Amino acid sequence: MTPRLRAWLEVALKAAGALLGMAGLAILAGYVAMNLALEKDKVQVPNTMGMDLKEAAALVREVGLQPRMVAEEYSRTIPRGGVITQTPPGGVRVRKNKEVRLTVSRGSDEILAPSVTGGPLTRAQRTLAEHGMTVGLVARAHSATFPADEVIAQDPPAGFPARRGGAMNLLVSLGREEPYYVMPSLVGSRAADVLAFLKRLNLEARVSYEAHFGWEGFVVTQDPPPGTRIRAKEQVALTIGN
Repeated sequence: MTPRLRAWLEVALKAAGALLGMAGLAILAGYVAMNLALEKDKVQVPNTMGMDLKEAAALVREVGLQPRMVAEEYSRTIPRGGVITQTPPGGVRVRKNKEVRLTVSRGSDEILAPSVTGGPLTRAQRTLAEHGMTVGLVARAHSATFPADEVIAQDPPAGFPARRGGAMNLLVSLGREEPYYVMPSLVGSRAADVLAFLKRLNLEARVSYEAHFGWEGFVVTQDPPPGTRIRAKEQVALTIGN
């Protein structure tokens, strides 16, 4: 390679390097300019945690963002109407007009359990609903003092801590328990005496007649058999000879 050609190549390479350097600088400058332009359209999200909803919404609008309440939840630390959470969080930079979603407190879920004993189950259900509670487990038992369908006991007891959205378990009356009798042997007894006896005990006699020589007017068979427990208003089947 001649000295002249070598000199020309050196000049050409230097020129090419300079052009590439200028192009790189131009690209970098464009990137920086674009980011600066985009950054001008961004604002910092304010921290609204614990603030009243109206106050929080006004602050969000003040910086060019759009507040929107998305949910209400119970909170034991944030008073009713205060902001519990926000998205995006405070301190983040976002574009103007971006939506800031706010979750607002419904107040504490802690309450004192209302009294629902001594009244009908339907009234207990209404009372619990008014306090934000529901009926949980319902057990039933006979009672000589509480009429049927009346609440005998509750858990949690009245005045004890409870929570909105929680359930209350109830013991509900089935009313007075009907007495039961042990069925005696009626076979061989006079039918008229047996029918009068069953009537006094408030038992229902279901009678059929069959021809049995020597058993006319007497009980031939009975159901339930002797020794069986039977309650008032239940049926006793009798076969009477004729």
